[in-house]
Amino acid sequence: MNHRCGAIAVIGKPNVGKSTLVNQLVGQKVSIVSNKRQTTRSRILGILSEPDFQLALLDTPGMHEPHTHLGRIMNDAAKGALAEVDMILFVADCSKPPQDEDRAIAELVEAVWKYPHAQEHPGFNGIILCLNKMDLLRAEFVKENVEAYCELFGTAEYMLTCLTKKQNAEKLLEMIVARLPQGDSQWPEDEFTDQPMRRLAAELIREKALRLTKQEVPHAIATVVEMWEPEPERDRVRITASIVVEKDGQKAIMIGKQGAMLKQIGTESRIEIEDILGQRVYLELVVKIRPEWRQNPRMLHDLEIT
Repeated sequence: MNHRCGAIAVIGKPNVGKSTLVNQLVGQKVSIVSNKRQTTRSRILGILSEPDFQLALLDTPGMHEPHTHLGRIMNDAAKGALAEVDMILFVADCSKPPQDEDRAIAELVEAVWKYPHAQEHPGFNGIILCLNKMDLLRAEFVKENVEAYCELFGTAEYMLTCLTKKQNAEKLLEMIVARLPQGDSQWPEDEFTDQPMRRLAAELIREKALRLTKQEVPHAIATVVEMWEPEPERDRVRITASIVVEKDGQKAIMIGKQGAMLKQIGTESRIEIEDILGQRVYLELVVKIRPEWRQNPRMLHDLEIT
């Protein structure tokens, strides 16, 4: 059997390029991207199926010191992914040497990861490093930083990348595939994610809200699709979604002057949702205030952040 198949947990601290990497490897947007820390809030599966291999990438929230119930849920999602996979892909900002957050993740990996491929691939402990942001890495620090990350995770398997410029992502993919276990496909070959379309649509709306609102509101934003109603007679899907914030001031920012911000968020979201669905969409957005929703387990459940 020459076919290979496996699941990989993509881990790392916030804002190092995990979601960008997953989207590039899968060839479809399965994780939203922004320059705000902790954009990814739950475990997201991206699936790449080719004739000779199938790869499932579990994009995880960036591990961090949690200060809210939401933060603890995000960390638990990242930790839980380690128990479900055949391999670990650690993404780092290689322009800097390992930081405390990187060392904490390495300690967690050492504590829970059993290196299942050590015998199948001699010298390989099941961990590959994606050393991202190489465009920011000064030449005199290349050897020092690369060696520091390899020593931290006990692996010599790494690839320097610049994902914003799509440099070396294909080489990284080749490295991953060569180390996958042999086996049949485990996921439907016509699917690229396990996310329901309702949830993916909600995440796309949150992505646009994060990018377009530059004030201090990102962590206080949640989105949920309230209604998803096909309208075959109009050849479209009618979607009603809520953007949830914590304060009146945040609601005002989200709506904007004469509703301009909310309209722009809606327009950009609708275009991208239509592209994924291959169908016209009528999108209605409303903004709701839910004080301290990030600390409320019931609200987090209602917002499908569990």
